[in-house]
Amino acid sequence: MAENIKVKPTPIQRNPLDVAMELTKIYIEKGFQTEPENLEDIYSRFYAVAATLHHKHPDYLKKLVPDELLSKIKK
Repeated sequence: MAENIKVKPTPIQRNPLDVAMELTKIYIEKGFQTEPENLEDIYSRFYAVAATLHHKHPDYLKKLVPDELLSKIKK
């Protein structure tokens, strides 16, 4: 048996629920509307966006990124 075992770390993957929660937390931290009765609506909107983008083909999302940024990413 090998003395050294190498394991590749698994990248952290976010699902739409995680993304919506993180965006909601950022929204609150930045001082936007935080009335308790509105949090459900705010979270739901972020979830709807995250879930929709999660199911789109990556080429669809590239259309939303400015060409200047895409050229920097490709380098």
